[in-house]
Amino acid sequence: MKQFSVSNSEPFPDELLERPKDVETFKAMPVPASHPAEPDVFVRHEGVPGHDQPALADARIFLVGGGGLNSWVALALARCGAGSITIADDDLVDRTNLSRQVYFAEDLGHRKGVRLARNIVSHAVGGASITGIPLRFEEAIEQFALPADVLVVGVDNNACRLGCVREARKRHIPAVFTMLSRDGMRCQCFLQGASALDPCLWCALPNLDPESSSPCASAIISSCLLAASFTVTFVYRALMGWPQGVNQFNWREADLLDVAPATTADITRRPDCPICGDV
Repeated sequence: MKQFSVSNSEPFPDELLERPKDVETFKAMPVPASHPAEPDVFVRHEGVPGHDQPALADARIFLVGGGGLNSWVALALARCGAGSITIADDDLVDRTNLSRQVYFAEDLGHRKGVRLARNIVSHAVGGASITGIPLRFEEAIEQFALPADVLVVGVDNNACRLGCVREARKRHIPAVFTMLSRDGMRCQCFLQGASALDPCLWCALPNLDPESSSPCASAIISSCLLAASFTVTFVYRALMGWPQGVNQFNWREADLLDVAPATTADITRRPDCPICGDV
């Protein structure tokens, strides 16, 4: 049997390994009211500018990656009433994940896509269908018909990001990209619009090398949660539009140590962008 290793540690024992299986879907029922006069579970959302709860409940949200970024995004979306969440990730859960991702001891050695779906289904207080796919994004879209109204990309390699840029363009859907710096202290988040005329990720970050990966050398739960909050807000905006009276922006950047300035910007399309010219 093939041995899977994590970083420089010893390989997992055979009995802890799980070979990829088919898609698994978990269903959550809404938490029922105890009395007809009891407020709806999402009543506090009504005062949020531009919030549209039915749009969130009806949307099909596809999470690419289920690690330090998207595991918290998945939990937050389940809690806030997203009705359909799909997670694709073929990575194995290891001990270093437990301090900053939504995994537990019983998840060790199992594929993240399915285990994350299993772990967040109890957070879907409004009811939801949550699907886990133990495959890389590229393999998942080849093997399965996967409807999506928005892609949420939280991976550390540029080849996958590029594939998501192109897949979102092909489907005419928005995509949210979130990244952490190598020291784990700074996060960047970008909303790529659904139109081919909207700027893509490479318009925002023209120096990204599609052939390289940029894993975080360090990471801590606080930066993951900060990044997740930006990501979920962009998902809201992708599904609900830009509320009137709120400045339009598609880029957020923040540093927990205040080494780099916090930035909010409206990135525009670059005429010389090779990615936009290729999709």
